[in-house]
Amino acid sequence: TFVPGVDRDEVLTMAALAAKWWEPPKDALDTLVLNAVDLSSLGAYEQTDYVPFDPTIKKTESTVMLKATGISFQVAKGAPHVLLEMCENRDVIRDDVESKVLELAHRGIRSLAVARTRADGAWEFLGILTFLDPPRPDTKHTIDCAAAFGVSIKMITGDHRAIAEETCRTLGMGTNVLGPERLPLMNAEDLENCTTLGRDYGELCRQTDGFAQVFPEHKYLIVEALRQQGFLTGM
Repeated sequence: TFVPGVDRDEVLTMAALAAKWWEPPKDALDTLVLNAVDLSSLGAYEQTDYVPFDPTIKKTESTVMLKATGISFQVAKGAPHVLLEMCENRDVIRDDVESKVLELAHRGIRSLAVARTRADGAWEFLGILTFLDPPRPDTKHTIDCAAAFGVSIKMITGDHRAIAEETCRTLGMGTNVLGPERLPLMNAEDLENCTTLGRDYGELCRQTDGFAQVFPEHKYLIVEALRQQGFLTGM
């Protein structure tokens, strides 16, 4: 945890409040979080607003009210680098957060950050939850079979770059994984109308083994750039 006085149980509770805890969980992360808390204790809160996970902003947010006091606050869970930039204490804890996320990523462990607003409305970064999401048991065999048929496989993921590299290593793929820095973030209309993606980014996409920390628009760009270079490309 990154706030004095905040312990593991409180971080888990705040993460659970950033979900519809009274409904069956709709994804693996909510399943993990809700199975780790005493759901009966969440009856002390009322959720008054909820923003589901959006891959373009990589976080989930909700507004909750503590029934006993009527005090409302916001909670969020999502990508550590996204939540860190929201928080007032980011400059104080940045090095510790980034080093911890990187250390975990090199071990193949994913990180989920949790934050909430204080009484003054400012966000504070509470802590990091960890979870494993290994490849399916048959994934390496599938990739090996594809390679035997001459199909080139690339990793494209929104996960941390170190996670992507570790997953590639586990699957016997190349580990030359780039971040999104050399790819433009274009809107859907511009992507559909752009006829120079192959010329401008095709070689970059062809030479690398994958991209990490990308947004959905980057994924479309990568596929389209390779198609414009004449490759039959799917994802």
